[in-house]
Amino acid sequence: MRTRWVAALVTLASLFAAPAAANPGQLREYTGPVEHIFFHPLLPEPRYTLYRGTQPAEFNKWMTTAREFRAILPQLYDNDWVLVDIESLFRTVRTSRGPVLKRKPLLPPGKKPLVISIDDLNYPEYMVVNHLNSRLVLDDSGNVAAERVRPDGTSVVSRTSEIVPILDRFVDKHPDFAVDGARGVIALTGFEGILGYRTSGDGPRARREQTRVAPVVERLRETGWTFGSHTYAHPDLGSVGLSRAIADTDRWEKDVEPLLGRNARVLVYPYGSPAPAGSQQLAYLRKAGFRIFCTIGPTANLTL
Repeated sequence: MRTRWVAALVTLASLFAAPAAANPGQLREYTGPVEHIFFHPLLPEPRYTLYRGTQPAEFNKWMTTAREFRAILPQLYDNDWVLVDIESLFRTVRTSRGPVLKRKPLLPPGKKPLVISIDDLNYPEYMVVNHLNSRLVLDDSGNVAAERVRPDGTSVVSRTSEIVPILDRFVDKHPDFAVDGARGVIALTGFEGILGYRTSGDGPRARREQTRVAPVVERLRETGWTFGSHTYAHPDLGSVGLSRAIADTDRWEKDVEPLLGRNARVLVYPYGSPAPAGSQQLAYLRKAGFRIFCTIGPTANLTL
């Protein structure tokens, strides 16, 4: 494969909601590791990006092609992985000592839980000019698809060129691949808008783009996708000072979170670099409502 596509699970900090109701005759408690794979937006036509783009080495290092992603899913399915909603992995139990977090994912017998997340699904300009997809749209059937513009100016709308529609189509064909219809986490920055729409700011253009992206966000939520933060401007939260962490978080809450239909609880750290344990930066992120913090590592790791 061209890219590093496996990034391993997550560090989870304090949680919140109970998992969705399950039929005890069909689901069993799972006690093993939970793996988390993250992807960047896909390369729909690598012949353009890797051979005619401005930074082929970087795209080759960090991106996965659409063809590769389509090949990955059947392998995961055949090896008994199932998609789970990251927010369903824990529940809060009230005891005489106060709320206690309990890890209790429920899965079909013999299955292993998998979280998929997507970083940077914003389509900033450097992706667009290098012939990646340019935005998510709704096709004529109301399904989420990806739009891109080829070098000759031809516009293409496809459900086979980006993670979201590829995974949606695969789950439609194999519904047992998704527990309770789960898909994945879309971790968004905001400095160039979201999902390919230039939504940030208060001007007329931003307001038009906010209106245009709304039905796409609604459809994503209807089909099992959840949203998280990848920060507003992609700072390294493991090294920036408190004032910058506060400013970035506040900007994300102002420009991005209102577009998502609910408050985000998941934060996927840029560069996989976490805010230091016990730091004021981490305390501020928790105050902002984040409860699940995802880092990067070679093995599944969980911290409560």
